[in-house]
Amino acid sequence: MGTIIKGGRVVTASDSFEADVRIDGEKITAIGKNLEAGNGDETIDANGRWIIPGGIDPHVHLELPFMGTISKDDFDTGTQCALAGGTTTLIDFAIPPKGESMLKIIDDWDAKAKDKARCDYTYHAAVTDWNDQIAEEIPRVVKERGINSFKIFLAYYGVFGLNDDEAFRVVRAVKEAGGIVLVHAVNGNVLTAMATEMIANGQGEPIYHALSQPPEAEGEATGRIIRFTEIENGSVYIVHTTAIDALEEINAGRQRGKATVLGETCTQYFFLNQDLYELPNWEGAKYVLSPPLRPKEHSEALWKALNNHTIETIGTDHCSFDYNGQKNLKGTLPDGTPFDATKDFRFIPNGFNGIEERLMMMYTYGVKDGRISPERWVATCCTNAAKVFGLWPRKGTIAVGSDADIVLWDPDCSGTISAKTHKSAADYNVYEGYEIRGRATTTFVRGKVAYRDGEVLAEPGSGRFLKRGPFSAHSI
Repeated sequence: MGTIIKGGRVVTASDSFEADVRIDGEKITAIGKNLEAGNGDETIDANGRWIIPGGIDPHVHLELPFMGTISKDDFDTGTQCALAGGTTTLIDFAIPPKGESMLKIIDDWDAKAKDKARCDYTYHAAVTDWNDQIAEEIPRVVKERGINSFKIFLAYYGVFGLNDDEAFRVVRAVKEAGGIVLVHAVNGNVLTAMATEMIANGQGEPIYHALSQPPEAEGEATGRIIRFTEIENGSVYIVHTTAIDALEEINAGRQRGKATVLGETCTQYFFLNQDLYELPNWEGAKYVLSPPLRPKEHSEALWKALNNHTIETIGTDHCSFDYNGQKNLKGTLPDGTPFDATKDFRFIPNGFNGIEERLMMMYTYGVKDGRISPERWVATCCTNAAKVFGLWPRKGTIAVGSDADIVLWDPDCSGTISAKTHKSAADYNVYEGYEIRGRATTTFVRGKVAYRDGEVLAEPGSGRFLKRGPFSAHSI
């Protein structure tokens, strides 16, 4: 028995057209007009709906430890957010403490995910140290675990960060292993110096979190890691790009053509700006994440970068915390020193929601407002991440032979985002009150209806880990 989705408009990264779509088992088996149903086939009416590939969020953090607390959404609630928002694949980050094996931390992430995930998922492996063990493990992570992407931090020294020597060695090792390096690009020395001075001067409010990470520091680090990658003719993907300064470096690297240079940004940087950190009653803490929100001119630059291909993917950096009880964190450091996030922005848990809202926000204020085409929306939210991270054409497109990860999208509905109705476990939503003019009504994962009209139908543990082959720079 198969399923035929009839009467909708197929929208892919390159085209849009009226067609029916047939599903048999987990795969798309036919696309065309007036497909006929056989005995026992189910027919789904998609009149007035767009038929789009399931979204792929390339940047999420579920059940992430931070300063003695853990982010609110795990692989259960996080994947419920995904399905409700029209996303069918999440890419999380397996982040080991310094000195710990990457292979072990991947096992730990598997234990978190396998019995909870309701949609498909995979990981980026973070490299937080450099030694003989890490050098030996990188090719094994690619070959044995099916993970071809490795994240490094150019900040947070002593916790996650690598110095220039280590970062360059990772770039070389990952290229040799057939992978791509993802980079949190900010000059960590500048960040540390500015934050330390601000706290010494009694400047602990959320606004100083943003001011301690200036756009120039993001731009400098972005340019530096691109140059390192060019030395090795490697591949680099700049995560959560926020600043004009960084966009200029990405564009320059792409123009030089000495390395594969790809840029990602996140939904929030189009809509939320630095002035939110100055809200009264310490409410600005709700919006603390890294890199921080920027002044509005940087948001405007991101829209241009989306259309000129400086930015190719949109993630969320979803890492939700409660406003009450977590964003005002208090505790004791390992050396016995007490800390209080309400007096020192360095201890405010970084992150907030975004998985569920990503497609809705980019559609409403991108497609509906005429800033991007429907095809560019699909490319940056669904297709390009599949091409970059070794999931295409299995994922990220509507094509015969692809997994039937399909979303029926209502292009004309209306609604309002609210923490009262979202699937996240967090007690607030940074998009509270935003009007939306389109949303997922039905989400299929590998041919099965996983979400319909507000209800998540997929069972915990039904999501699968996705192994990926070596990195290949598909044309995007």
